[in-house]
Amino acid sequence: MFNSSLCLLFDTNVWLEKYLPWRTDHDIVLALLREARLQEVSIAFPAQSALDVYQRVRIENKRWAREQGRLDEPMARAIKRLAWDCVNDMREIATAVPVDSSDFYMACKHRDIHDDLEDDLVLAACQRAHASHLVTIDRKLLAHSPVEAVTPKKMLELLRAGIAHGVPTPTENSDYLLAWLKTL
Repeated sequence: MFNSSLCLLFDTNVWLEKYLPWRTDHDIVLALLREARLQEVSIAFPAQSALDVYQRVRIENKRWAREQGRLDEPMARAIKRLAWDCVNDMREIATAVPVDSSDFYMACKHRDIHDDLEDDLVLAACQRAHASHLVTIDRKLLAHSPVEAVTPKKMLELLRAGIAHGVPTPTENSDYLLAWLKTL
């Protein structure tokens, strides 16, 4: 599915850091994406994240425009175009990991250790993509992911230090995940 043996799956919150410049880790995520591109690292996202990004970009920007007294029809159309542009940018940068009924099955298996359907679908996407790392700022996912979960800042540090390329191959990751799932 991916060109590199290193595959980073970005959680929705990481994409929101990229597209909403007032968020705390905006600059770190931009630097991480530049570094990943330089090193030809594969990036993926759960397909359902595109909808979440689209909606949150619209909501956040409309809220901002409303607070500024600038939410009129042309601004609303511009915000909608912006949300579409963000989704198209995600598609250019990364590969969408599709979701099907088996992902819902896997998400339900993750429920015992992480009781959040949206996050559990992210974990299922990690498995489907053979992700070496989950990049997230979600504290619960950082603690409960069956693959190595790191913050954008930590992933940037790993890439810059060359440490991230010493991760298991996708096949080894798959074996690890299957063994882990059998313990559930």
